[in-house]
Amino acid sequence: MFRSVYLTSITAYLVIMNLAIGQAPDQTVAILDFRPYGITNKQAINITNRMREQVNLIAIARQVSRKTVNKIMKREGLKTLKCVTAQCLADIGQILDVDYICSGELIKVADSTFTIDMNMVSVDSRLTTRSKKINVKGDLGDVALEMEILAWEMFWQKVPEILLTKKRLGRNDPRVLSLLKLRTPKDALIRSLLFPGLGSIHRGNTFYGVVFMGLEISFLGLALYNQSQLDKFTSDKENNLNIYSTQTRADSIRKYVEILNGIEKDLEKVNENLFVFSISALGVWGASLAHAYFADKKDDQIVYEDFIRFSYNPFRNTVNINWYF
Repeated sequence: MFRSVYLTSITAYLVIMNLAIGQAPDQTVAILDFRPYGITNKQAINITNRMREQVNLIAIARQVSRKTVNKIMKREGLKTLKCVTAQCLADIGQILDVDYICSGELIKVADSTFTIDMNMVSVDSRLTTRSKKINVKGDLGDVALEMEILAWEMFWQKVPEILLTKKRLGRNDPRVLSLLKLRTPKDALIRSLLFPGLGSIHRGNTFYGVVFMGLEISFLGLALYNQSQLDKFTSDKENNLNIYSTQTRADSIRKYVEILNGIEKDLEKVNENLFVFSISALGVWGASLAHAYFADKKDDQIVYEDFIRFSYNPFRNTVNINWYF
């Protein structure tokens, strides 16, 4: 019975984990820092990070983090400033062990005029799968917005309406600001009240959210198992007490005294386990609430996703379902 309860807990954990993070894409992509011309390197990195954030939201391809990319590049002694051809980018993609690699340039042409030049290359075919050159009128904030839109377009995805509205009306237009909804600690707290881990996932801390879910499901499963054992031993005790009360022979009395003593020991152990696992489940719930509300936010950005989002993966010609909490 314990094995059955444990397997049920693990199964439920895996189901919720899948709901929490969506279907894991099997294609990988690396986005190199766009090369700056006329702007600072830090500004270029910040703008490129805006694209990376949107790629994570799209969830079409699994993205290799900037930290990992830089670590590998440093280890291999690679220089990317002069790497502009598809062949060169494909070589870097092979070293990074990804399916696609994206790179480009951020160019300040004149005051309030910028150019974004982007290329995405298939590492296997060594061909450019997506190339785009965009002229931007405005400031660096407008360049960052174009990069966010470009992240969706380079994966052939429908650009979220909020991004298009920001571009059409302006980032600071009151009508745009009224559409924005932040991932707040309060919203995260409410989700963690529903079930541990949901609030952490809502604020971008997916790893901790899944850990909270796994621990909660495990402790609840173990508590339920011990509760069922408690009911079973209580029933056995009552039955044996009834039989014991009808015995008249000394050997039969001793036999049932031993049986009842054994049941008492089992009851004590099960009661202790039930208390420990119940308290542990409450502790995980409390820790999840605290983490959802107080932990550093990783992804506290604008929410414009539906609870269930369907997307088309052009790399595998499949439709994916992504869940959002």
